[in-house]
Amino acid sequence: MMEIYKGVYIVGGMPLLFIKRLNALACSDLHLGYEGVMADKGIFLPKTNLSRIERMLKKGIQITGAKKLIIDGDIKNEFSKVHMEEFNEFREFVNFLKELNIEEIHLVKGNHDNFIDRFEKPFGIKIYRQEFLLDDVLFFHGEELPYSKKGRLLVMGHLHPAVGIFNSLGIREKVKCFLYGKTKDKRDIIILPAMNYFSEGIDVNMSRIDDTPIFRSMLDIWSMQVAGIDYSEAVKFGSVKELADIL
Repeated sequence: MMEIYKGVYIVGGMPLLFIKRLNALACSDLHLGYEGVMADKGIFLPKTNLSRIERMLKKGIQITGAKKLIIDGDIKNEFSKVHMEEFNEFREFVNFLKELNIEEIHLVKGNHDNFIDRFEKPFGIKIYRQEFLLDDVLFFHGEELPYSKKGRLLVMGHLHPAVGIFNSLGIREKVKCFLYGKTKDKRDIIILPAMNYFSEGIDVNMSRIDDTPIFRSMLDIWSMQVAGIDYSEAVKFGSVKELADIL
């Protein structure tokens, strides 16, 4: 595991964060039911997203012994309803976690998670509208600014961060990454990559991501540190600005 703050680790090069003092794993942007939603739009994809997520979480739980899981938004994909494929995968996913002895499942609603509240009691999970404070860690999805001033460490999703790099043939590739650094009010912040297999992410060193409200208001994108992941190990790449300057 790679430690990026004291007691806070990237797990095994996966889009999973382990916060030791909370005994909790955090992840974001699963977009369950993605293949079914896309099939309704005429785009047919192999049904692989949920199985890959489950394999990563099983490995992450084995490595860390975590008893809590915080999903930092966008557990589902469809905006306007709960698609049948989303419901089926959501139910399977919760049962899978319980079989792994996860004692608490917390979901911070993201902008894709409309109509999900009805499943809170039947599935035995805890759902929060926009943000969730656990000890000194504030989890929020990220399409809205957090309203709480509490929390020494902020953890968010939503942006699907990646970095664009060029290989030896001059072909650009995307590598999912964690971003971490300081907010303008000097709190620590970590931005999680997407768990969804089909999401390549937004290359933060080549895109105008700093035009988004979250960066205009509370962050300096160029000072954020980058840890790229490839599902076997994490690699520190330096700052976003350093990557932008050399590419």
